[in-house]
Amino acid sequence: MTKLKKAALRGRPVTGTAKTSTERGKAADDALLAAGGRIVRARLSPDAAAALDLLAERAGSQKEALDQALVHAAKTMRINVDTND
Repeated sequence: MTKLKKAALRGRPVTGTAKTSTERGKAADDALLAAGGRIVRARLSPDAAAALDLLAERAGSQKEALDQALVHAAKTMRINVDTND
């Protein structure tokens, strides 16, 4: 085979059913909501934004930092939160 023909054989075959990024995002959002999750949008003060940056460095992402901080705060305040741990 020539190089050109080999290159054409690489990759996944076209199925014609690929989802757009919008469709993939909506499916992920729907799955999160169905599992009891929530999508939030928040405005943070400069102090809170700096704290989130510090927490995200250790947690790996802002989402994970917020998840951990909220669960920790609820446990610290002795609010009963059903978690997976």
